[in-house]
Amino acid sequence: MLRRLTLGLAAISVAVAVAACNSSTATNLNIGPNFATSTLYATNSSLNAVAIFTSTTASLTTPSYQIGGASTTLNAPQYLDFDSTGNLWVTNYNASTGSSSILEFQAQATGNVLPYASYLGSSLGAPEPRGLAIERAQNLMAVTTLNPASVAPSQLLIYSLSSGSPALADDIGGPSTLLNIPTGAAFISGNSVIVANSGDATVATYTLPSPSPTPVPTATPVATATPSPTPIPSSSPSATPSPTPVPTATPLDLPPTSTIAGASTDLGSPRGVTVASNGAIYVADPSAVGIGPAVLVFAANANGNVAPTAIISGSSTGLVAPTDVKVDASGNIYVADSGANKVFVFAPGATGNVAPKASLSVGGTVVGIALSP
Repeated sequence: MLRRLTLGLAAISVAVAVAACNSSTATNLNIGPNFATSTLYATNSSLNAVAIFTSTTASLTTPSYQIGGASTTLNAPQYLDFDSTGNLWVTNYNASTGSSSILEFQAQATGNVLPYASYLGSSLGAPEPRGLAIERAQNLMAVTTLNPASVAPSQLLIYSLSSGSPALADDIGGPSTLLNIPTGAAFISGNSVIVANSGDATVATYTLPSPSPTPVPTATPVATATPSPTPIPSSSPSATPSPTPVPTATPLDLPPTSTIAGASTDLGSPRGVTVASNGAIYVADPSAVGIGPAVLVFAANANGNVAPTAIISGSSTGLVAPTDVKVDASGNIYVADSGANKVFVFAPGATGNVAPKASLSVGGTVVGIALSP
């Protein structure tokens, strides 16, 4: 059984500073314009920044704004999403140094700003965090991670954000899960998460178990002090109490409720995944089998060895190594491409070897993208 941890994990640092708009002071909070819904945010892992595009209707050579600089502590940012308050959450994993963290930035922050809150990956049980998705209605955050093989090498962690700080609610990992180098993730509904597994070319959906009621802790009796012997021997040092171990969750070996896998799927090394409002599943795959870099589209509730209903791929698309994908309310398709260092925007219903209607240069290696609520 999964051991649920209901105690919130303490932030290693929390920094909030308020200043006038467009302040240039690094420790102040820079607030951009009143960004519209569906403003595009993209991680730049090589320049340790988050690019912000306020317009995606035309090709752009530079972002409109960015979050970046030493104060941000961004360190090889990976994937990102927004919570119910509009705050931005970003996973960071630097493979060269092993440094990992999950950072929270205040809504519409820009520039060289301190995070609103910062959490070490190790403190969250996520030493190599990659994918991140938030279900805003229930304040749940999903994070994919690689953990030591002695625990479970690939895991999907679910945190509650209700208290403000991430509190681990579910830890999914083990051979039955089929998790294998999970990267992108997305919530389908309040209790279902879909994950792109780049290690075994699958896209799997997990239905989260219903939360157990939080037990009410019983009072711990106060121990009676043991009297010291008289006289106290000067040669006997006093004992140092052992530190109380921090409890860890036992991963739940939860089988997926559905899995897109097999030769007909064309999946090669899926990295990013999203579900459109009509239920269609979009997958960013830099090496689709027999195709190359592509966005593969599957029917709603697709399961098993099924063929895509649409494929965006070919020289006209500009795709080199797609790593993430999002679809807005109008059906526009946004694709992060770490090979081109761009985000491509395709028209609703795009398929085949089609040119994007816009290309947005991030200025460095883009990994994840998110649309502001």
